[in-house]
Amino acid sequence: MSEYLVWSEEYATGVEMIDGDHQTLFMMVNTLHDALVRDGATDQLPHLFERLSDYVNGHFGREEALMRQCGYPLLDEHSEKHHQLEKTLRKMVVEFSTDPTAFPADDLMDFLKNWLTSHVLKSDMHYVPFVNGQKALRT
Repeated sequence: MSEYLVWSEEYATGVEMIDGDHQTLFMMVNTLHDALVRDGATDQLPHLFERLSDYVNGHFGREEALMRQCGYPLLDEHSEKHHQLEKTLRKMVVEFSTDPTAFPADDLMDFLKNWLTSHVLKSDMHYVPFVNGQKALRT
């Protein structure tokens, strides 16, 4: 397994369920990266794409349920970001299945890396004080 995307404590929200999901997403992106850069592993890609997409959908559902439960006031905006991320990922899965040889693998990996790192560090950290009962957004 490559170290394309490395989990560190800076990504930890302190919410065990969410951190576990994020660590799994990091691992899945690394698995996908390995399959993309290794010769002969392209037969795994459709399964890996579907698995990642399904896990992302489940993670977003769990995360949004948690935000709803703790009364996070920016839930709608956060949910919209999730929707846009899901839409982009689905579009890439369709592009790959349509023409795997013309698929921009570098674009996908850049998208996944940027999404995971920036979304977790910025958007997700905003709801943490609500989950912890502090009821205030970090600035």
